[in-house]
Parts: sequence; structure tokens; C-alpha cells
Amino acid sequence: MQNIVKPKEIWLSKGLKILEEEGPNFLSIDNLALQTGKTKGSFYHHFKSREKYIEALLNYYEMKTTVEILHAVNEEKEQVAQLKKLTALVFQISSRLELVVRAWALHEPVVKDFQDSIDQKRLAHLTEIYLPTCSDFSQAQAQAFKNYSIYIGIQQLRHLHTENKFRALLKNIFLP
Repeated sequence: MQNIVKPKEIWLSKGLKILEEEGPNFLSIDNLALQTGKTKGSFYHHFKSREKYIEALLNYYEMKTTVEILHAVNEEKEQVAQLKKLTALVFQISSRLELVVRAWALHEPVVKDFQDSIDQKRLAHLTEIYLPTCSDFSQAQAQAFKNYSIYIGIQQLRHLHTENKFRALLKNIFLP
């Protein structure tokens, strides 16, 4: 049976693609309608305003880049398996998209609030993964913060490596 993509999700997935490739200034209703092949009336039916669309887009981004990944990682019971799955999944996220959202958050308060919330959820989850092998919560929190900071930094440098070299580097950095 085929997955049927809901019209609202078409708007949101195209919005992430536009955001990644062109940036937030190209998230106009006219451009979205043009690139989805849908009408502005359809846009307003689903989102009511550009502001509501941006809020829905950020929620969709969080779902795809954080919530779904954390659920998948939680299916694993052992720390090493969780870290392997987490590493594999987070590096499937477009580095460019993550960088664009972070840059957008620098000058858009609504986006900053979402990015801060995403960062807090990711850090809390990573802290929970490290907790069983750390002496206390603060040590687990520090380990999570260190590795999450490295992850954010790696996004800035990913383009310097071939895919195979990059995967080897990730394995050496993040897996025990």
C-alpha cells in the first residue's frame, strides 16, 4: 500500500526544501504556491497566514529532525546501540538545513525560540543516554553538551570531507 502524502505535508516538505536551498526569504506564499503547483487559496485553507505557516513549518522541522529520531533511538535498549543509531540518523539530516535554521534564528525571535527548544530536547535526550555510564547527572550533562557542540561544529565542516572519510570521522568521534 502506498503512502499518501497529505496536502498540508506537501506545503511543509516543500517549505523545508525551499528553506534549505534558497533560505527563509523565499518562503513567500507566492513562491510556495508556485513551487507546490497549488493555489494561494489552498495555502490559506491550511495555514490562514504566513506566520501560522512558519509555525507549522518549524513544528514539522522539529518532528522530522528531532522527535522522530529520538523515538527511533529509544527503541534501542543499550547505550552503544543508541549512540550508533543516533549517530546514523542525525547525520542523515541535511547539514545545510540545520545551518540555515540556525542562521535564521539569529534574527527571527520565533525561530530562535524553536531552535532553543530543539536544542534543549536533544541535549536532554543525550544526557539520558550518557547517564548510566557517568558518575552523576552533571557529568552526563557535560558529556552531552560536549558531543552536541561537536555535532554542531561538524555541520560547519562537513563539506571538507568525502562521504566515506566523513563517516569514518564520525565513528571515531562519537562511538566508544
